[in-house]
Amino acid sequence: MSGRAGAKARPAKAGRARKGGRWASMGPAARRWVFIGGFTLALLVGLPLAHAMVGDIGAILLGTFAFGFVVGRMTLKR
Repeated sequence: MSGRAGAKARPAKAGRARKGGRWASMGPAARRWVFIGGFTLALLVGLPLAHAMVGDIGAILLGTFAFGFVVGRMTLKR
């Protein structure tokens, strides 16, 4: 059992119900561009770092895996 002994659960506040946060409030086009921008930024940092750590072949393999992930996410049927 975690927490304090004898502690009671606090009821949820009725006036402040969150419905998914910032990501859910964006439209599908905005979500797509945020995903593309974040992934591009990660690649600009990640590929040179991978090249420094695992060499040419490792960076190529990691980049190919990452590109496959993006293509899979962008072509996913919903």
